[in-house]
Amino acid sequence: MRKLTEHTKQLEKVYSTESERFQGKEGWEKFPFFWFLLFLSYRCTRTCEYCYAFNQVGYDNMLEMDENTFSRLLDWIPEVWKVNNIKVNVVVFLGGEPLLRTDRIKKVMDAVYQNTDGMQGNVCTNGDLIDSVNWDDLEDIQWMSMNITDISIEELSRRMKIVSERSNVINQTILATLDDRNLERILDITRFGIENGYRLRYYRNLYKGMDPKYKGRLLKKYHELCDMLEDYVVRGYDVHTTFLLDFLIPLWSEEPSPYPCGKRIATVFPDGTIGPCIRNHSFKSGTIFDANPLSKIQCYDFHYDIRRPDLPDECKACGSRTACHAGCPNDKLMFTGNTIGKSVVCDVHKEIIPRLRRLDELKKGAVHTSS
Repeated sequence: MRKLTEHTKQLEKVYSTESERFQGKEGWEKFPFFWFLLFLSYRCTRTCEYCYAFNQVGYDNMLEMDENTFSRLLDWIPEVWKVNNIKVNVVVFLGGEPLLRTDRIKKVMDAVYQNTDGMQGNVCTNGDLIDSVNWDDLEDIQWMSMNITDISIEELSRRMKIVSERSNVINQTILATLDDRNLERILDITRFGIENGYRLRYYRNLYKGMDPKYKGRLLKKYHELCDMLEDYVVRGYDVHTTFLLDFLIPLWSEEPSPYPCGKRIATVFPDGTIGPCIRNHSFKSGTIFDANPLSKIQCYDFHYDIRRPDLPDECKACGSRTACHAGCPNDKLMFTGNTIGKSVVCDVHKEIIPRLRRLDELKKGAVHTSS
């Protein structure tokens, strides 16, 4: 395919022109500050034990958005965009497996193109259907995240090569939830990703909870990962740390939070209900049929922001506060019953965030040396 679509041209204009809408400061102009997270279906080719949808109460792997609700969604996204005052927005297709219904991906992106200034389009897939997908339906998708699940790295490579050859995708990310197998092979996945120019994104296995043995193994592997990435930076490879581990944004240095949780995240579920969190499919704050759509995703308990007055003083004085922001509110809600304490992986963050920042300092030094 590989063509510059009208939607791509539109998106480039969004990045480059001035407007009264809110946009990130220098260096963050392309960062989306509003996220439409679409779970249009829970149908999937797999049942991964660490999947957010699979672990929700009353999970139904056949639940799919009906036609009436989907039709409303096509109007609802532009309606929210008109009032959210955010310049760079992203639509992320999740599931379930979104490639089961690429026709709906196309319809959403067409509606976005026709009724807004343009949005980033991102598909998160396990890649099981990559050989049979209709690429014409995905022509306006520019980012694709491929979950390695339990497949081999060789098979992951084959799937990602197909994406690069047949799509308009300009950036591919390898996703890996760190269950026992992926935690063990995290360095092999990293080596493959870095040497082939892919971005990396690793998630803790949320459902391991606060198991000290798992956290110990996780921290050990994170240090080994940082050691490896430092070596790659020194050798001139482009290493990205934004969203490398869970939802951390280590380079963010200001206390105003970049995290849209509970403020600028519109998570839409297959039944048309909406919520403020990608991980929590039980907490619903409204539906896409409600009036005043933006107000329905405002949920203080999910604010991921160090400026919250109810957070511990220890967090507000921490050197990693602008990256950690006292940790994911939903993690805390899940394991402690409220969202006001410090991160459930505080000890991990205190050790790893400085190392991620060190990687970017090394990158800057490497650029200065080469120039």
